[in-house]
Amino acid sequence: MNQEQIGTFISELRKEQGMTQKELADIIGVSDKTISKWETCRGIPDISYMESLCTSLGITMNELISGERLSDDAYSSKAEENIMTLMNENAATKKSTTIAAIIGAILLIAAFALMMTAGYGYDMLHSILFYLDFPSFIILSMMSCGCVLISGKRDLAGILNILRHVSVPSGVIVFFITIVVILGNLDTPETLGPNLAVAILSMIYATIEYLVVVLIQAKIGQIN
Repeated sequence: MNQEQIGTFISELRKEQGMTQKELADIIGVSDKTISKWETCRGIPDISYMESLCTSLGITMNELISGERLSDDAYSSKAEENIMTLMNENAATKKSTTIAAIIGAILLIAAFALMMTAGYGYDMLHSILFYLDFPSFIILSMMSCGCVLISGKRDLAGILNILRHVSVPSGVIVFFITIVVILGNLDTPETLGPNLAVAILSMIYATIEYLVVVLIQAKIGQIN
């Protein structure tokens, strides 16, 4: 698919219909920044938006993928060409998605492994860096990245939506596992304070992540 041709085609059709980017975006269910991204050739519509986009612009999906209006004579040959293009791109996407899902699963497993072992070494740290609790920050980051990779989302709106839904639950998971660690070490009072701090900080980090994501979504108008 010719990204530049498709973007120019969308822009021309929208203007023919007398619609602003915001009006078209509202009909399709995306932000006007997404429409701008398509029209300036910085991305192409996701397949989930193609049907409503074509209906709004009065064209067929074959014409959208071709980036031009098609005569009856050219329609069949273009359809076959577009089908082959989509099949090849779909195969490549499935491969990259599978790899990403595997990496995501590894990150999640590594995050849980680190979470289970990190709690026992906190009493050895005495510097100010200890109170920032980098292990919890890294664990939450790994969990968030793992969920995004497994989800298969690659567009900004999809990634932000996943992060918004997994940030607080990830913090809760870390919190409760740390509480379990605390309960398992009641015979060593010197570790209770540090581990309790870890539990609290994990929830603080998760809440901050959630608020940052919501603010970004509000800024770009992509809260779903």
